[in-house]
Amino acid sequence: MLCDGNECIEECAIMQEQEWEVLKSIYPDVCISNNAGPFGRTIKLEIPVELSPARSVTIASSASPPSQSHATRPLTVLPPFLVALILPPNYPLCASPCITSLTCTHGWYSSSDLEMQLAGMWTHDSQGVLYAWVAFISGAEFLESRDITIIKPSPLTLLPLLESYNTHAQDTAFAETSFPCAVCLSARKGRDCIRLGCTHIFCHSCLSDFWGSCIREGDIGRVGCPDPACVKTGHEAGEEDIARVVEEEEVKRWKWLREKRVLERDPGMVHCPITSCQTAVPSPEEEDESGWARLRTCPRCEYVFCASCRRTWHGPIVECMTESFVMEYMGLAEGDGRRVEIERRWGKKNVERLVLKYEEERKNREWISRSCMECPGCGVQVEKSAGCNHMTCIKCKQHFCYLCGEKLSASEPYKHFNTIGKNCFEKLFDSNRWSVQ
Repeated sequence: MLCDGNECIEECAIMQEQEWEVLKSIYPDVCISNNAGPFGRTIKLEIPVELSPARSVTIASSASPPSQSHATRPLTVLPPFLVALILPPNYPLCASPCITSLTCTHGWYSSSDLEMQLAGMWTHDSQGVLYAWVAFISGAEFLESRDITIIKPSPLTLLPLLESYNTHAQDTAFAETSFPCAVCLSARKGRDCIRLGCTHIFCHSCLSDFWGSCIREGDIGRVGCPDPACVKTGHEAGEEDIARVVEEEEVKRWKWLREKRVLERDPGMVHCPITSCQTAVPSPEEEDESGWARLRTCPRCEYVFCASCRRTWHGPIVECMTESFVMEYMGLAEGDGRRVEIERRWGKKNVERLVLKYEEERKNREWISRSCMECPGCGVQVEKSAGCNHMTCIKCKQHFCYLCGEKLSASEPYKHFNTIGKNCFEKLFDSNRWSVQ
């Protein structure tokens, strides 16, 4: 089509204005400026390259073999192209846009190759080509459909730049998007929300109140994603998520509670025998069946002692003053030569103290045996004060029967009490534990 004087120029001006308004409505973040100039309208565009689905980018060096290439993690967006162009007065009916500058942020793609592809998209019967250009670049249509390979002299320099831009773009998009909070049931902008490692999203205030309450109460097993799917699997939050949600003092308490829980679950954990210390001392990381397995060093006061007899470390060969040793002593009559020899070797007061301790522990064991049931999951002793016989261990969350100690299914815990033939049949509220022994 040939332009016919001022009427054609006026028609082109109207079409340019309409095209710009449409482009701004669809890609508001792409349109940077549109100014009148002596040779036509000067337009600047910033067009990011979106990858859907996410793809990794392989960066190879022109001077190295392909085996030494480097691949990014899956990316959803690549750094933008900065396009500066002039729309002639007779565009789009008689002339194409004139690209004055086409640069790629971080130089990850050859601008000259892309400019040639853009130039070939305008035709004389075109009603405007700007939208097609933006869609072509932002949709990554100029890249390979599957594997993206970039040849650069310094791959290790470009790789972190691409990943950093991708992370920044994702964070910006997240901050401006609205998400429904499953706790308060209200829609909040991403800037007011937290996306956990499991990808579930909640508003910051709800999560902060919930986790803070759990930490203050000491129930760190519930400090995790509130989504039902994650609650069912027992998924707990990591330190990175915790630090983003709660205050520093609560983070410190959460760490302390977590260490305390680990020690409590350690079957070989003992407390430092020094009365003024009493620090929990974990079992050795490497199992050892020799006498050295009894060696413990308190991390607080550095007292070195034997885990079996709680006395100063006496070496791996020397016998401990164990329970059988005390029972042997107690079985000897007053004035017996063997009894006198033991008192002389270990000290009479020390032996009397061990005898007293043995008697106290024996009575404690008898009381625990009468009043408590051992959790079949972790071995902790559980005493029931009231309620039914379906128990849930506060330490390991194991469901079990208080009457017989059998493990119960978490999904159907009461089936155990409704099964004919079981010793606990119809004894959900039976208080006589010995009736099923």
